[in-house]
Amino acid sequence: MANEKYLHGHSKSVVAAHSARTAAEAAAFVLPELCSPMRLLDFGCGPGSITIDLAEHLMPDGSVVGIDSSDSVIEQARNSAIKRGVSNVEFEVRSIFDTELPSESFDGVYAHQVLQHLADPVSALTEARRMMKPDGLCAVREVDWGTSAIHPFNDDLNDFLRIYSEVARRNGGEPDAGRFLKGWFVDAGFADIQTTTSTWTFSDEAGLKWWGEQWADRIKTSSIATSAIEYGIAGETDLERISQAWLEWKNQAGAFFVFTQTEVIGRG
Repeated sequence: MANEKYLHGHSKSVVAAHSARTAAEAAAFVLPELCSPMRLLDFGCGPGSITIDLAEHLMPDGSVVGIDSSDSVIEQARNSAIKRGVSNVEFEVRSIFDTELPSESFDGVYAHQVLQHLADPVSALTEARRMMKPDGLCAVREVDWGTSAIHPFNDDLNDFLRIYSEVARRNGGEPDAGRFLKGWFVDAGFADIQTTTSTWTFSDEAGLKWWGEQWADRIKTSSIATSAIEYGIAGETDLERISQAWLEWKNQAGAFFVFTQTEVIGRG
């Protein structure tokens, strides 16, 4: 799967947004089932903020291995672990499609917002299942962009949703991954499947500022922008217009954004 193209890329704006993620939020659906001395794999770990949180959660005798295909974010993750003084975590550059890690070597496998970017998510889950111990679990969370609700809504923000989805699918991914997640687990051979949902909701001043400003930046500076232009889906003027729309949106009194997250835990 050497031709996988990550939708967001690893620009400063993207890595900053991903570094704000925590296990308390992103792994809340599975945290009660994770305890020392479990050994956990986090695939597609990015800059490692969730991974390091999971390692702290598994202290004193548990451990976590985070893998990602990007050398740059793995280096950042290693540095973050050092800065936070967390020693029961390792970060390695590996592909989830062929990790070269031993079979039945982890008590749990976890991923957050990864499968939506893959052309073959079932193969990734099959590899995850191979690495699980017989009594282990696989926990994955994926967004469903098709459930987005924005207010106030306008043509510019509608263009954002359209461009995002078209670029994602042109890359081979699935922006509405949440609705397919359970089915992907079934196709990967999991027998015992638990499905829950949650939302990302932005309505207070801090949330609106963070969501609006990061997308005002990312729509112009991340790989979404370069791919949209490369594919002929949007031009620089379009992206500038959408960026400004996000900045205006976040300051409106009734501003609100929500979309759903699907969470699946699979065993067996």
